[in-house]
Amino acid sequence: MRISIQNLNFTYDGSAEPVFPGWSVELDTGWRLGLTGRNGRGKTTLLRLMCGTYPHGGTIQLPLVPVYFPYPVEDSDEMTLDVMEAASGGEPMWKLMWEMNQLELREDVLYRAFSTLSRGEQTKALLCALFTREDVYPLIDEPTNHLDLNGRQAVARYLRRKDGFLLVSHDRAFLNECIDHVLSINRTGFEVVQGDYDSWQEQFDRRNAYELKRNSELKQDIARLSESARQAAAFASRTEKDKFHVPESEAAITDRGYVGARSAAMMKRAKNTLRRRERALDEKRELLHDVESVGDLKITTLSHPKKELVTVENGFVAYGDSVLLENIAFTLRQGERVALTGANGCGKSSILKTIAGVSGALKGTLRMPNGLILSYVPQETDFLRGSLREYIRYNQLDESLLKAILRNLGLGREQFDLPLEGYSDGQKKKLLLAASLAKPAHLYLWDEPLNYIDVLSRRQIEELLLQASPTMLLVEHDRMFLDHVTDRRIEL
Repeated sequence: MRISIQNLNFTYDGSAEPVFPGWSVELDTGWRLGLTGRNGRGKTTLLRLMCGTYPHGGTIQLPLVPVYFPYPVEDSDEMTLDVMEAASGGEPMWKLMWEMNQLELREDVLYRAFSTLSRGEQTKALLCALFTREDVYPLIDEPTNHLDLNGRQAVARYLRRKDGFLLVSHDRAFLNECIDHVLSINRTGFEVVQGDYDSWQEQFDRRNAYELKRNSELKQDIARLSESARQAAAFASRTEKDKFHVPESEAAITDRGYVGARSAAMMKRAKNTLRRRERALDEKRELLHDVESVGDLKITTLSHPKKELVTVENGFVAYGDSVLLENIAFTLRQGERVALTGANGCGKSSILKTIAGVSGALKGTLRMPNGLILSYVPQETDFLRGSLREYIRYNQLDESLLKAILRNLGLGREQFDLPLEGYSDGQKKKLLLAASLAKPAHLYLWDEPLNYIDVLSRRQIEELLLQASPTMLLVEHDRMFLDHVTDRRIEL
């Protein structure tokens, strides 16, 4: 069955720029479709429009019932079985059990309060309930944000066996494992590519390289035409003046009528030339439109006289009398990029927070040298409020540097004047990353830095870390990112 989106037009209230200025695309409900694009490009907005959440111009024809995921749970203290039955629309119990088996979700979660499940278990339970229904078209928005590495692989295997869905994810390995088409939201419209993420990236890189080369040539043409048009305008102006300024010495022997006619003819030709060159300029400028700018990022790393920057011995993570994790021991040396890995809820973030000085959950022996300067990126973004300028002033950041990093991460200058609470989740995360990069430090502590971050920015960050080699301790579940940038992993 076909999904037809025609002349889609949508602008948020108070915004001068439309998100979708009359774009069209044809899709198929049978595709396992991955949706990608820069942060703030309108991925979640498109899903909301397909659900009918916002009024819009144009038409969206979808033959199945669209269901946005994740959907809200009205009472999280209800038993998980009741939550799943309500979400499934009353489908029989055997279907729920079948889906749970496919997604490797244990049966005992059914008889626990939904609120006691980990975020990963909640995601799996709601996905199982969603796919029991046969009359819906799933619109799945960032399901991996609360899944560990094993959970992401299990969900990818599960989705690979499904008939069709529209999936927003920035985890490249995850997309490769479960999609067969890519819908990309580019600067100038939608693009559909058959294949997995790697197929799309190959085409994207090839097209972007061609567009960059073409734009370079066009800019040279524009410069040449601009100079030519300037000369034509100057000539037309001089010709116009000449018919009124015949030197006195020539006045007696010159036919002023002839001079005027000649000047008028020359002025007409000059102005026609000017108009042709201006039209050519406009045509050239119209072609400068579909390059995805991926700028170079900067980081200033500091060198510390000590080689061992963090040492943990006989460590354990505890909240009150409850011990979450024991027997923690590791050393982080200068120049290393080390990832803490393990199941959701095992205490990875607690270790980072304790080292960063914002928690005391990690007990035991923790040694760090004097004078160690840290740069910390928290997992949460909800605390961001107020204006960008206030944030910069409060955190004592270099405004020019921070804004340059944000621009290279794909944020437009118009974002700088908006309140931070109006930023998308990806834009908020980019602000936290930019602030960390803008702060010179000996050690960078990043807690799930790639949540909501688009694939182009992930590649930028990878390249930066490989070039600059900062000392880093991080928690992250993007397998491809970890494979590319980390020296080793500490399994908890």
